[in-house]
Amino acid sequence: MPCFDLFPTKIWVEELDLDVSVILDKIIDNGEQRTDLVGIDDLSQALKDKISKREDLELPEMYLHYWVNYNKPGDSNYRHHHTDNAVFLSGVYYLKVPEDSGRIIFYDPRVRSLGAMSDNKYYVYEPEVSVQAQPGMVVYFPSWLEHGVEPNESNEDRISIAFNLINKDELDRYKDMENFCDQKAIATRPDGRVEYFTT
Repeated sequence: MPCFDLFPTKIWVEELDLDVSVILDKIIDNGEQRTDLVGIDDLSQALKDKISKREDLELPEMYLHYWVNYNKPGDSNYRHHHTDNAVFLSGVYYLKVPEDSGRIIFYDPRVRSLGAMSDNKYYVYEPEVSVQAQPGMVVYFPSWLEHGVEPNESNEDRISIAFNLINKDELDRYKDMENFCDQKAIATRPDGRVEYFTT
């Protein structure tokens, strides 16, 4: 009998053609951990260039919001998401991944309702999926997808750059709405509905 996977959740795994050691040298300055990536424009562009694209639709212009994760031995990242209307995709780029330093885990958003269902007890749906990272790997995922990282059980730091790709069009729409509210604007939509903006 045919079987169809409905509502798949996509993640994308890629390799960036960058020298990881150069980036590590820039964020670890004389043994001190830096949290800025000033001067690493190649990384910003590479993260934008590797976004999976549709053939029938152009990607909007993107901004990059990022932070460096230094996970020391014993550290983990709790289950969370990056949900925001302006975030196009979230992701993580791996720089240093010692053995046993923890996998990234993605959680099925339906899991709360699936756990008690009879079909789940028979077919055993996976409530989580893990990805074993490698240096130079980048993983893109929807910002609403909950994820976390297992504890670092190695004796070294795991270093990654987490990021959100911000859709400039959505950000501009928020700015426009703020201006409308400040001006207490009234707008009539093409279908005749009237919208009011206020502070």
